[in-house]
Parts: sequence; C-alpha cells; structure tokens
Amino acid sequence: MLKHALGVFCRSSDSLFLREVPMRVVSLVNGSLLSEAASVYAINYAKAIECPLTFLFVDNGLESIDKFQSSLATLEEISEASGVPFEVVILKGDVIDQLQHFAQLYSIDTVFCATRKQSNTHSFSEKIVRSGIETAIAVVKVKNVSQVRSFHRVLLAAGETINSHCYLLWIGLISSNQALGKLYLQNSRNVKKASSKSGLKYEAAPFVQLAGMLKQQVEVVQVLQPVNPASMNNYLVENDLDLVIYNAASYPKKILNQITDQSSINSILFYPWKA
Repeated sequence: MLKHALGVFCRSSDSLFLREVPMRVVSLVNGSLLSEAASVYAINYAKAIECPLTFLFVDNGLESIDKFQSSLATLEEISEASGVPFEVVILKGDVIDQLQHFAQLYSIDTVFCATRKQSNTHSFSEKIVRSGIETAIAVVKVKNVSQVRSFHRVLLAAGETINSHCYLLWIGLISSNQALGKLYLQNSRNVKKASSKSGLKYEAAPFVQLAGMLKQQVEVVQVLQPVNPASMNNYLVENDLDLVIYNAASYPKKILNQITDQSSINSILFYPWKA
C-alpha cells in the first residue's frame, strides 16, 4: 500500500515549511456505465494512496437522477468492499463551474472522468481538460468493460520523461491490483545520448528502484522511434495488456486519439496540471 504524503508550503518570516493537508480523489459520476467504469479505477487509486474518495454528481438538468442513484449503489458497494472511505456530493448548476468551485474549496489529488469510445466528436471531458482546474485529470476511455475490475498488465506510456504524478497513478493501480507494470519510454533524450549501460538506465532507474521498494514488479521498455499508432497498438495486443496510462502532456493529441480510437484496450489519458 502506498502512503501519500502531500502538503502545502506556508511562509513564516523568511522560511518555508511544509504543512500536511488532506487530499482527495474525485470521480465525476452521472449514472452512465462509462462514468461507473472510470470510478472503479478511481476507487483502486484511492485505495493505493490512502486518500478519501468523493463521488461528485452535478445536477445540470440533463442527467438522470435514477440512473445516478443506481450506479452509486454499485460504486458504494465496491468502495466498502475495498475499504476505501468515500463521500457523495451532489451539486446543482453548470458542471465546469461547480467542479472549479469544488476544487477551490478542497484539496484534490486527481479528478477522474469518462469519455466516449471515439474522439471524432467533441466530448465533455475535453471541456474539463481545458477548464484550467488546478489538479490532475484522468480521462478514462473504456473499450472492454470486463477488464475494468480485473487488470493484470498495465503500461505507463510516459513519453520522453516520467511525470511523477502520472507515475503515482500507474504504480498505485498496479499495486492495488497486484498487476505487472510496464514502463514505456519513447524517444528519451538521455537514452539517445547514452553511450553506457549507466546512461541507458539513468532516466528510469529511480522509478524502477521505487517500484522495487514497494514490492512491485515492473519492466522498462526503451523505444527510440517516434510513436506510431499502428505499431503502438500492435505492441499492446502482443503483450496482452489490460490497461494503458498515457501521459497526455507528452504526446500530440492527434496521435493519442488515433491510438486510443483504434485500440481495443482500456486507457487513461492523464493530464497533469500546468501552472
């Protein structure tokens, strides 16, 4: 189990000190199967980092209250079985406005939301990503519902460098489900310039060592060619992966859309907050 040590910097005269504050994982729910699936990943993550979980429903007059309550009953059962403390928050109004207001009042680690299977039309998740909310956003794209509750091989497509918050999501999910983790580095500048074994392993080494300290089994894959949607999806199928986490800040949006649209594997597009 991971212990999540988070805090804020406070100023006292000329010095800074760290004051621990409670963080929470938030999952947007609306009664759909997609939001329910995204919430299952949120439950697993909250369990791993030992944070409370908030199921947030914003009543904007377009969603079904009955469907929400039915879905919530399922999610409450899963949370209780997983030992994850949770709360249910119901707000009224515009979803983006209410989410931003909620983020101002409470410390949020990550917001989970679901998106459509195809990206050829604008999805509500894009509005959330563009909203400027000061937290990480995990957009879940579900292709195989049966693999949501049981995943055994999880890939982190980190891009050129490893984002620590994206890594935390990945290591949290594999630890909560005792899954095998693959760390996929694409076009790393350090690897390109490396001329020794030490140089080749430099980028990933601290993260592999951290995984080892947490008793998690991980593999590192170094790829020196630019990402190709067809090649990437072939790799995912050949390696029998159940879930892929993409650091969305490291890949062009068009490429990510092509990969995830064509894939039959569940994915999470992770958007770190950019100040």
